[in-house]
Amino acid sequence: MATIDFLAICMIVTSLAVFGLRNLKASVAIYAVQTLLLVTIFFLLASEFSAQQLSTWAVVAFFTKVIFVPAILFWLIKKLNVISEDEPVGGFFVSPIIAMGFSLAIAMSIHNIFLEFSLIKEEILLIAAGTVFMMGIFGFMLRNSFIKQILAYCLFENGIHLSLALMAYNSHELVELGILTDAIFAVIIMSILAVRFYKAYNSLDTSKASNLRG
Repeated sequence: MATIDFLAICMIVTSLAVFGLRNLKASVAIYAVQTLLLVTIFFLLASEFSAQQLSTWAVVAFFTKVIFVPAILFWLIKKLNVISEDEPVGGFFVSPIIAMGFSLAIAMSIHNIFLEFSLIKEEILLIAAGTVFMMGIFGFMLRNSFIKQILAYCLFENGIHLSLALMAYNSHELVELGILTDAIFAVIIMSILAVRFYKAYNSLDTSKASNLRG
């Protein structure tokens, strides 16, 4: 489906924007857009493949990941009065290129394996899922901002959810709801930790916590 493939490519592009943009509010807004793309993909897959479970996934994901998670992050940014992140590992221009290059390479190298086990055989979607997942992993490694690392976790989750939608959409409803709602609790916990970190170091730059190194 051309529409689904286009949305998958948009998810890859938005993951780069979430990772690379220095402005924190813009990064959160782009994450909300990416999750809205994910919800749209869920609805389209539900219609195309008669996978009604994905309609439930879409509704739950809309309220939890499009509305509540961004709202929590916007509240955190406002509370801490931060606008942009400090210089990350590798710089603002190099690290996104490194992250996207490796993420695409890894996703393309393993998507055939995932395709073998997928209930829904959509190559571009599987590549997008792997790329978004890996962008989250690289976000943990290459971005120092606590908020950026929370967003990296959110990217990581979006990649997992898209993979599960393709590979195991027929899992039990309780499993589905648990997977889709864990983001709220994880983001709340990480936001509390971010506030405590900021009070202790007067910064969200995790590299400044040198006293926590072993």
